[in-house]
Amino acid sequence: MPCADTAKHQMRLVIVRHGETDWTLAGRYTGTTDVGLTANGRQQAAALPSLLRRVLHGQRPVLVSSPRQRATETAALALPAHRTVVDPLVAEYDYGDYEGLTAEQIRQLAPGWDIWRDGCPDGESTADVGRRADAFLRAHASSGTRPVVVVTHGHFSRILAARALRLAPEYGRLFASATAAVSLIEDHHGERCVGLWNADAALLADATDRTAHPGGPRADPLVSAAGLLP
Repeated sequence: MPCADTAKHQMRLVIVRHGETDWTLAGRYTGTTDVGLTANGRQQAAALPSLLRRVLHGQRPVLVSSPRQRATETAALALPAHRTVVDPLVAEYDYGDYEGLTAEQIRQLAPGWDIWRDGCPDGESTADVGRRADAFLRAHASSGTRPVVVVTHGHFSRILAARALRLAPEYGRLFASATAAVSLIEDHHGERCVGLWNADAALLADATDRTAHPGGPRADPLVSAAGLLP
């Protein structure tokens, strides 16, 4: 993916998707419904501190979270020593009439439905979510010297990445987002780039284990390129 031109401010935006919930396991669209993490989701979040320390390179971040419980729980477990700023701007896409449904159920109601193009009746459009992402970037990530860690949701994190790269909101479809995954948008040599995408603590543990055995496979190039390993 090509990098975008950037201004003098050096962005380091770390995007964390919340951990697993019962609704993510079931494939249900979870916007305004305030579900908590599963036991596995809490374990996923509790495994993130070492990965985040490596991504942050010792810098103390500004920590921002969606107001939803699944996000605030993840933030508290991932960066327990940091104060969390709760901001509704980074809440998930409002799915309106499609809240709680699966993609299959939605397409039974609206054949050919595409969230990126069609949005959600009585909820938000992709452009609406893009405007929230823009407002968040202006408020938290477009000035200052500290990196920003934002704990948010699947669709919002994808749209936020697109807007941080100055792409149209619907280009969020290009960015997969797993539960408890860590991604990085940063300015590098005068251009805005994807520094890391959709990495989780298991990836770091696996790569670290492989580097501990000189005769084994080489470290994962994604992790090495992001500077997560010595």
